Amino acid sequence: MKAAVYYGPRDVRVENVSEPALEPGEALLKVMFCGVCGTDIKTYLRGHPMFEPPCILGHEPVGEIVEMRPGNDARGTGRVSVGDVVAVAPYVPCDKCRLCLKGRQEMCASKEGIAGAFCEYIRLPGEVLAKGACKVPGGLSPKAACLAEPVACCLNAVDATSFDPGDSVLINGAGPMGLLMLELCKIRGAGAIFVSEPSETRRREAARRGALVIDPRVEDVRNRVNAETGGDGADAAFVCVGAAGALEDAVASVRPGGRVNLFGGFPGGSEVPLDPNAIHYREVMLLGSFGFAPRHFHMAIRLLASGRLDVSGLLSQEFSLDDVGLALDTGASGETLKVLLRMGGDE
Repeated sequence: MKAAVYYGPRDVRVENVSEPALEPGEALLKVMFCGVCGTDIKTYLRGHPMFEPPCILGHEPVGEIVEMRPGNDARGTGRVSVGDVVAVAPYVPCDKCRLCLKGRQEMCASKEGIAGAFCEYIRLPGEVLAKGACKVPGGLSPKAACLAEPVACCLNAVDATSFDPGDSVLINGAGPMGLLMLELCKIRGAGAIFVSEPSETRRREAARRGALVIDPRVEDVRNRVNAETGGDGADAAFVCVGAAGALEDAVASVRPGGRVNLFGGFPGGSEVPLDPNAIHYREVMLLGSFGFAPRHFHMAIRLLASGRLDVSGLLSQEFSLDDVGLALDTGASGETLKVLLRMGGDE
């Protein structure tokens, strides 16, 4: 089968590799589409400690189950069968460790997961099949279903940050994740939603979705948020880009007692100057969120199928597997939204 093999920064090669062999209780997925994630792009540009080359990237697959080995009845998420088109969570928790038992499944240290999905076929381990393979509902396209994983990550962040209906929210970064966060904040009943983004293309898209947009290169984010909130500041902020200035802006722009969620990953070794008195005297709460639990993934599929989550225009460009390098370069440009890889299947 064909696969895009990552060998190091800016070195991804489409090669023929062996089709995965199945163990009892596992399934074979013929990948139709896979989303290109910001993590894939960061790995392609500069490497990543979680992905040691050579390896296959990609963790937002949708495809058709073409084989199932006896030994697992896929309990837990609704039965799936050969011929079903499914969205697949890239990992699932063990549900046995201390963190899982405390309800922090996204932090599980014993996750079971899939291998990279920038290829024609992937193996679904039994636990992934049981907990993280969701049949794509009728009316939801396989392409749109590729958004289940990023939506699940945003749902986890919104849950963790816990703002009230009518609260004002600041989102730093209007890439695909920032725009999904914007839509989820709207669904959760946020009042004014500010989006700080240097790209004019992305600011226009955020404004189209109802955000009050800020260009942080020419406008002071804190002053704008204060002016629009009567001097109160935002109730919550999501930092959806790994940039020190974005985090500083978020901490400065929330009200006393406000919450700041570090959602975007920062480059290794990053240092961010923060005034500790903002945390002490203003009781600003700094938290992070990473990944998702199975409940977020299943909720993401339901939201996408319901039509309540507006993802129109988010899947902006599509490339074949043979053009994976161009797809990653396009995603890295910052002037596009969500890039999709097509493995040969059609909707």
